[in-house]
Amino acid sequence: MIKRIMGALLPLVSFGLLSFAPFLYLMLTRKTGRDRTLFAVFTAASVVEIALIALVGRDTTEGLADFLVGVYIVVLAIVAAVMAFVELRPGKEAAAMPGRAYL
Repeated sequence: MIKRIMGALLPLVSFGLLSFAPFLYLMLTRKTGRDRTLFAVFTAASVVEIALIALVGRDTTEGLADFLVGVYIVVLAIVAAVMAFVELRPGKEAAAMPGRAYL
């Protein structure tokens, strides 16, 4: 349960910058195609967030672009936290690898 809560809190605490971290853990432990896809999606979303912050951070005026980047950051953090909480639920590991109980 602690692993599940910490995995969900990491994207929220880092404002989405570390939204890929719980999915990196899942990819390395479960090794399924879904986990690889989730890791790739959230890594790309984190890279886009960094690029948007760099682009918007250069101007001195506040406008619609700043607001939209802020909305993107909040949505990314919330979606990553919810997805991590769902994917790290107990019993998901056994369902992810059917027929591999002998390994």
